[in-house]
Amino acid sequence: MPPMNDDIDLSRPLRALKRFAWLVLLLAVAAGAVTYLLFSRQTPVYRADTMILSSGSQTGNSKVNDTLVSAPPLPTGAVEGALQSANVQGAVRRRLGEIPELSAAERSALSDRMAQAIASGKGGILKISGQTDVYGNGTYVLSAFDQNPVVAARLANLAAQALIDWDTQRGLVKVNAARDSLRTQLADLERRLEQTGPVVGTPSRLQQTLLTQRAARLDDLNNLLALQQAVVGSLTNVAPAPVPLKPVSPKPLRDAVLVGAFVLLLLSTLLVIWASVNRMVTSDADLKLLNLRLLGEVPRIRLRQGQSLLVALRQGRWADSVSFLAAGVKSVLPRGDKRPPVLLVTSLFGGDGKSNISAALADASAASGDRVLLIEADLRRPTQGTIWQTTAPIEWVDLPGAVPFPGEESRDLMAALARPVTAQARRLRDNLHLLSSVPNLHSQSQPHVPAEQFRQAVAQWGAGYDLIVVDCPPALAVADPIVLAPHAAGVLLVLEAGRASVGSVQRLLDALLLVNANVLGVALNKVNPREQVARYGYGYGRNTVPTAVPRPESRAV
Repeated sequence: MPPMNDDIDLSRPLRALKRFAWLVLLLAVAAGAVTYLLFSRQTPVYRADTMILSSGSQTGNSKVNDTLVSAPPLPTGAVEGALQSANVQGAVRRRLGEIPELSAAERSALSDRMAQAIASGKGGILKISGQTDVYGNGTYVLSAFDQNPVVAARLANLAAQALIDWDTQRGLVKVNAARDSLRTQLADLERRLEQTGPVVGTPSRLQQTLLTQRAARLDDLNNLLALQQAVVGSLTNVAPAPVPLKPVSPKPLRDAVLVGAFVLLLLSTLLVIWASVNRMVTSDADLKLLNLRLLGEVPRIRLRQGQSLLVALRQGRWADSVSFLAAGVKSVLPRGDKRPPVLLVTSLFGGDGKSNISAALADASAASGDRVLLIEADLRRPTQGTIWQTTAPIEWVDLPGAVPFPGEESRDLMAALARPVTAQARRLRDNLHLLSSVPNLHSQSQPHVPAEQFRQAVAQWGAGYDLIVVDCPPALAVADPIVLAPHAAGVLLVLEAGRASVGSVQRLLDALLLVNANVLGVALNKVNPREQVARYGYGYGRNTVPTAVPRPESRAV
């Protein structure tokens, strides 16, 4: 068998998305609904915005420029850092008493929150955004957040005024430094003048020089004190904060949509990854990777109360699916070779429905006129007796080559293999007989079908039947299918759609090829009727005659 193709197959993730779309959408909607409920119960928070203008040091008027003392332009990020500093927020905290809407407890809690914001360097109550050009011109938007819209507006205006006051004090830094320098120089001149003695009559030359310098320094100090009143900052509040009307958070509808979209994207991504990594057999395209043909699909059966499984398989779309599968198996099963017409039916796991498929195939073949023997080779969990359970009395028939005496009949598989001359089978309907199994509950060892006795028995019984269907146990659980497969004309694998991985099927195929088994193809069981293919492709198996499997018209389910 050629190696499996490791190329990326986009059809697999797309099928997985289509198959689980309802579940993904349901989980996304549920996540959005939970988010909406959680956020809709939160206390609303309002944001009040005030606009602050930043202007450069030049006004365009020379007289104004010569009269005013302007602060230098603020560098990028300076305003944001100043707002979160202890200077500005400390001034705001000291003026919280100017907000009458705050109670004493609320004022204390707000002050503590602002203190925590200062300590952590993260602003959660006051924020500012904006930028300036290289000349210091631009705008800033200062925002304040609170559960009370009036408090938010007052807090934004207080913060804006505190920020402007800080900016004005920044412009006084150099003026205050020059003032302190002049006062120091005057003190030094006064000291030196005292050392020359009292000024009587005409001052000396040194005294005259010191007096002239003192007068000049006094004149400079008076001018500087006058300019101190004209110092301005680069920030101006041009739009005080109005009282906000709508809260900025929470927004339950927006958050619900975002969370739902995120969950939808996350689950879809995980589903695509899972479908790409866990390559499950779900359709004809998956079997092509294994060089296997799809012989038929049987939809999942939902039995009504008291309805028999066999009766359901004979009705409606299940009967059509079983008939198609029986025709496909018959067309590819080798005829006329040395091996008897034995069809061995097995699966990967228990619960895949291989016993139901075995019974349905045997029933459909007998209905078409073939003489069929159904052998139940699953010694651990025999189920054919339950499937064919009827109220009619049991009728026994001799198997080919058997001449039993009364009281010596062998009516189960192990006894029939041990004594073929006394073997009898149960008559189920015209042309259909059943050789069932009886589990040995008292044996300490696990029962196995003896391969050599099986080979001899089916060679003898094959002369009296057109088809022998052998219901074997799951191949990954028991070794019987691998042991018996060389003595069968063909092996049919029954897989539950979406349950078996490509890797596990590949391992089973490798084991069957090692014993020179003829794998006819796959019957997909428990297929979702909505996912059933509209038409079936031709076979592409290796050990088959070049006979095309018929393509029936698809049926809407």
